[in-house]
Amino acid sequence: MARRAASPKSTAPLDDEAVFMGERLRALRTARGLTMVQFAELIGMSQPFVSLVERGHARLSLTSMARVAAALGIRSAALLAREPVHREVREGADVVRAGHRISPVPGAAPGSRMTWQLAQLPGGLLGTEFASTDVEPEFTVHADEDEFVYVLDGELELELDDGTAQRLTCGDSFALAAGRSHSWRAVDQRGYRVLAVVTPALALAEVPPRIG
Repeated sequence: MARRAASPKSTAPLDDEAVFMGERLRALRTARGLTMVQFAELIGMSQPFVSLVERGHARLSLTSMARVAAALGIRSAALLAREPVHREVREGADVVRAGHRISPVPGAAPGSRMTWQLAQLPGGLLGTEFASTDVEPEFTVHADEDEFVYVLDGELELELDDGTAQRLTCGDSFALAAGRSHSWRAVDQRGYRVLAVVTPALALAEVPPRIG
């Protein structure tokens, strides 16, 4: 009996978001004059895996993204978020238009993630819009930034490092102090969309108390 030939393995990238992340990582690496081997050593990953990520054939976890951002000296949200197409920057002000963004939640592929940069202030407040259909939780932590998250659409589950969990739906929000490890995930394949704002923890501590 003839043996059935094995199906060839797919060589296509995972999805558009994986391709974007790979291109972003490669741009950051080359801008610093690092070879792939040097970059892999810097971020504590294997060179073959970094190669897969840069070509869009593998995806960094949120925890890995935080480690990469720390090694490169940039903020995690700035690493994974798409830069706005329409932005107006003025002294002490930043305006970002929404025309180029669409929500990926309806009909999105299972496990997909997309992030866009919103308005920000240099070295201070940074807003992002994050959407995902990923039902697998990943723990992450903003070591030196406080975080506020508002659910725009869908449903997600938030789990803290003490094991407590909350299910959040459209209109719900949460805030976490810097250094608090946590995870969130989509409750089902319908996914969710959130507004996330991070700000350096010291920025709030330096504000003088309000009088009167």
